[in-house]
Amino acid sequence: MTKTLSRFLYGGDYNPDQWTEETWPEDIKVFKKVDLNSATINIFSWAVLEPREGVYDFSKLDKIVQELSDANFDIVMGTATAAMPAWMFKKYPDIARVDYQGRRHVFGQRHNFCPNSKNYQRLDSELVEKLAQHYADNPHIVVWHVNNEYGGNCYCGNCQNAFRDWLRNKYKTLGALNKAWNMNVWSHTIYV
Repeated sequence: MTKTLSRFLYGGDYNPDQWTEETWPEDIKVFKKVDLNSATINIFSWAVLEPREGVYDFSKLDKIVQELSDANFDIVMGTATAAMPAWMFKKYPDIARVDYQGRRHVFGQRHNFCPNSKNYQRLDSELVEKLAQHYADNPHIVVWHVNNEYGGNCYCGNCQNAFRDWLRNKYKTLGALNKAWNMNVWSHTIYV
């Protein structure tokens, strides 16, 4: 089909880490019965993969990957970064996103991180690097699924500054910004 894929992927998100291992073989039987040939896994598994900072455990994910591989599934491997573990939230409160009303969010939501937090960027990169190294040679992993969905906007000082820097780099002048964004509507023209 392509240089890297020999067939059309037909499947969806599968979160077996949220269920007992005894259910996995039955899940796969059902998937095969309806002709699925791929599964997207490891979307929300950060706490399973890194139960404590710097301590990685891929054993459960290895079992899931093996079950799917044995059934000849192509695997779309998520980076597990769509929901951060509780230890991270507690140790690095700057990671929590801030909403447009200035409220810092509490633990328990997905997409609940500040993308411009240096701590988040470091921890995210460390996990993804370990994950990529661990599964680099697995032929059943055909696609890497980075993060997950868009969402969880952050309005903290780091994000505001990063946005302003982006605007400066892209538009160079306020005049160019005002023109590109048609800011004369409703008197939204920015002067200073």
